[in-house]
Amino acid sequence: MADTQPDIIQADDEDSQKEENFSKISILDLQKKYEIGRDPLYARMRYLQIKTWKVSGKAYLYPDQIAEMDALHDHIKTTGRMEGYQVPEPSGPTEEEQPTSGTLTVAETQTLSTTPTPNYTPKQKRSQSSQQVDDIAAIVQSAQGKAAGTLIAENVLARHFIENPELLPDELKAKIKESGEMPSIDPFAYADSLISAAMGSISAA
Repeated sequence: MADTQPDIIQADDEDSQKEENFSKISILDLQKKYEIGRDPLYARMRYLQIKTWKVSGKAYLYPDQIAEMDALHDHIKTTGRMEGYQVPEPSGPTEEEQPTSGTLTVAETQTLSTTPTPNYTPKQKRSQSSQQVDDIAAIVQSAQGKAAGTLIAENVLARHFIENPELLPDELKAKIKESGEMPSIDPFAYADSLISAAMGSISAA
C-alpha cells in the first residue's frame, strides 16, 4: 500500500496540471484565436480592464476573462468597434498579488512591445503652442529694439557731424566744398527759359 501511494499522488498532480492548462489561454493563443496582432489584443484587454496572470513567466487569461474577450470579439465583428460594449469590473491580479520580479503587468508589456511616444494632453499641447508664440514674439521684439537703437545712434551721430563738420574726413570735406562752389542759378531766368521752350513747342505744333 505504501509503495503505490506516491503514484496516486502523482496522477492527481498530473490531472490537476492538465485541468489548469486547459482552463487558461496564453496571449499567443489568444492572438491566433482572434486572428489579431499583439497591440490590438492588448487594446481590447485595456478596454475590458483585464490584467494577465503570470505562470512561469508567461502571461495567461482565465475562463472568466476569456469569456469577456470572446463577447467583445463578437461585438467588434458585429459593429466594427469596441465602443458600445459594456465594460466589466476589472479582473486579474492586484498590485499585491503580482510577483515582484520576473513578470510584467499588461501596461509594462505593452510599453516594451511598442516604441514609447509622448502622451500629451490637449492642455499641454496648447501650453507648448503658446510658449512657441511667446518665444517668437520675444525674438521679434528684440530685433525691433536693436533696429531702433541703430537708427537712433545713426541720427545722433549725423546731427553731431552736421554741427561739427570739422570732424568729418578730408574727402567728405572736399565734397562739401565742391557742392558749395556750384554756380548759382537765377530762378526767374530759369523760369523764363522754361516758358520760352514751352511756347516754342506750341508754335511748332
